Amino acid sequence: MASWVRGKCVGKGAFGVVNVAVSKTDGRVFAVKSVDCGAGLPSQVEALENEIRILKRMASPHVVAYLGDDVTCETASFRNLHLEYMPGGTVADLDRADVDEWLVRRYAWCLVSALRDVHACGFVHCDVKGRNVLLSRNRAAAKLADFGAAVELEAEASPELLPRGSPMWMAPEVMRRERQGPESDVWSLGCTIIEIFTGKPAWEDRGVDTLSRIGYSGELPEFPSKLSELGKDFLEKCLRRESSERWSCDQLLQHPFLLPYTVVESSPRCVLDWVESEFAESDYSDREQEQVRLEFSSLENSFKDRISKLATVSRVNWETQGWVVVREVELNESSSSSSSSTQMETEEGVNWELSNAVRVGSDLECWHGGGFNREIGKLGEEECNRGGGYGLEKLGIVRGRLSIYSCKNLMWCYLMFSMYLNILRFSIIWCLLFLLHVIEKGLRDLGCENINWKGVCNELSWVV
Repeated sequence: MASWVRGKCVGKGAFGVVNVAVSKTDGRVFAVKSVDCGAGLPSQVEALENEIRILKRMASPHVVAYLGDDVTCETASFRNLHLEYMPGGTVADLDRADVDEWLVRRYAWCLVSALRDVHACGFVHCDVKGRNVLLSRNRAAAKLADFGAAVELEAEASPELLPRGSPMWMAPEVMRRERQGPESDVWSLGCTIIEIFTGKPAWEDRGVDTLSRIGYSGELPEFPSKLSELGKDFLEKCLRRESSERWSCDQLLQHPFLLPYTVVESSPRCVLDWVESEFAESDYSDREQEQVRLEFSSLENSFKDRISKLATVSRVNWETQGWVVVREVELNESSSSSSSSTQMETEEGVNWELSNAVRVGSDLECWHGGGFNREIGKLGEEECNRGGGYGLEKLGIVRGRLSIYSCKNLMWCYLMFSMYLNILRFSIIWCLLFLLHVIEKGLRDLGCENINWKGVCNELSWVV
């Protein structure tokens, strides 16, 4: 008895049917690819067994993962392959309005990475196309699937090569039955990228005429007109009719088209352009860097969503919305601190710098100046005891009036000081004159008549 429950059908192909399945033990959701052993063709069962054998030996984060296989007896006997479930569908099902070059670059990087791993394991996929590229739930990552037509590199060289795959994506040498190797997958990759960008196969299906054009003419598929020059150059490296001239997957991974996070222009357009740039040094291995890029690219949609949420057609009232108190000024002082503060104000004078301005509400500004005079302190004493600072607006005092008030105090102090200084000076002069007058009178009484007392007094008064 099966340990899982078959769900709805999510896909059909030449080699079987794919359903969603749920595990009875842990509730895990996965995909199951099945072939009816009784009603199915021998080639279908053989293709499924071939896929099971290859996926067991495959270990790549860019290939749909193998989870197991079994045989179940339901309405009939089924051979089943358990696979990682990719709920995003295929790239062939994408809405073209949602596809831009940035998305194509991301999927192209995933596909080249997958093919690089497949070829490193000694296999050729032989059927790279949009229907065999599955997407994750948020469509941030793409993975290669359907290895029913795949072959081993050592086993693919046979006296009479039988073409494998879909004709519209086949390479010219495969169409001519000459060779089907990693270079053939690279050609199919180029056709798939055109399909992702345009939503249609790279070649227009005209039957035998199209097959003849692919295999024996010198023509190439038409490149999308809206694709950038960088993208067209990447396609040119994939779609070279001579298989030996095509770039390998390792070379393609170094192409600027697959490095969306490297600075390829003269200057960056945004901060994200500097990530993994050619100017940055990294201690990661190539595989770790690729994994970081994939994880970073999966966040791109979330970045766009977060930024789009900041846009709004309604105006924001910055005076009342979204204020957060980051610091409060507390002026609750004891009697001892009040006396010390008063003494400091007397010594330092007026502090003209309002340094501790804090907004504590939507309609009230409280200012705290370290050297306000005593009158302002008395007026704001009641507000300070309530923790509200010098409530200048509640007291009817605004910054302009406060400045005028302080200036008047300074002028008044200057005038008073000048007046007292003049009084002191004139007092000293009169005291000296009175003293000289007394001395003059005393000397005259003693008989000293020849002294010019008037000149002496004038000289003394001038000196004073």
